[in-house]
Amino acid sequence: MTITTKQKVLTLLLAQPKQILSGETLAQQLGLSRTAIWKAIQELKKEGHNIQSKSKQGYLYLPSDVINQVGILKLLDPTVPNLTITILDTIDSTNQHLKKMAIDGAPSHSLLLAKTQENGRGRFGRNYFSGSSEGGIYMSLLLHPNQILADMSHYTIITAVALAEAIEKIQNRPAQIKWVNDIYIDNRKVAGILSEAVTNFETQMIENIIIGIGINFSIPLSTFPSELQDKAGSIFKDTPICDRNTLIASFLNNFYHLLNNTSADYMTSYRDKSLVLGEKVSFIKQQITYKGTAIDITDSGELIVKLDSGKNTYLSSGEISLTNF
Repeated sequence: MTITTKQKVLTLLLAQPKQILSGETLAQQLGLSRTAIWKAIQELKKEGHNIQSKSKQGYLYLPSDVINQVGILKLLDPTVPNLTITILDTIDSTNQHLKKMAIDGAPSHSLLLAKTQENGRGRFGRNYFSGSSEGGIYMSLLLHPNQILADMSHYTIITAVALAEAIEKIQNRPAQIKWVNDIYIDNRKVAGILSEAVTNFETQMIENIIIGIGINFSIPLSTFPSELQDKAGSIFKDTPICDRNTLIASFLNNFYHLLNNTSADYMTSYRDKSLVLGEKVSFIKQQITYKGTAIDITDSGELIVKLDSGKNTYLSSGEISLTNF
């Protein structure tokens, strides 16, 4: 991966936060001209980085919530595989764009982030509301797992647990998982997950998995569509206490730990964080509405519902509603 002058300068500034670095110092350490340093600083400022130019002293980097490759990579655990990170301004959907990148040969562990999405999608083809570029996180991760299709559900489960734990780490409030792929805080949805697979028809093996995640990091409630204002929320209602790179890196650290650690008991965490277990739920199957109580989740991710008739039924996919919402 080619590292740009801008990224090199940002790496040095982030390595010594709250410390003034002169243009001469930066130029010497990077083997560049002071003019090249100045141009890189101006580009970083345009991106939103809070860099103060101190007359006859140098440059001071102050806290800035700008999603960037350098800010993510410096927070990753050594056990996380080398990521290929792409950050775009505005695209239709991170999942759709990453599918095209996969066709063009994008490697496993490719991470795509977008500042805004114009056509974000949730499950069943529904639109996913994407807020302002300052308050949302929209990303997709590409994996080449070479596994059977039956293992697909575990990727969504691992993602949900990893994300919920990352949110709890930066925000002292419990994050819950609404089966199978939504994250809630205080009974409001703050994140959604959409996992999609590309399989080989002959071998029935998964060639690509794309895990899409949309997160309401600090989006004002008033900017949500009116029909979502009583359902949606953000991780931070007021000023965030950390930047988005911190949450992204924390999620990736958790995700790869659970994915690569065969002894990791993510199913117990998934059940413990469940928003639906023990609750009255309803769902539609073959145009018939059923009601019952969610009583357990199997190791393969199926939701067990004890119907009002007394019979247990197993749901491997679909949509459920909580009757007390």
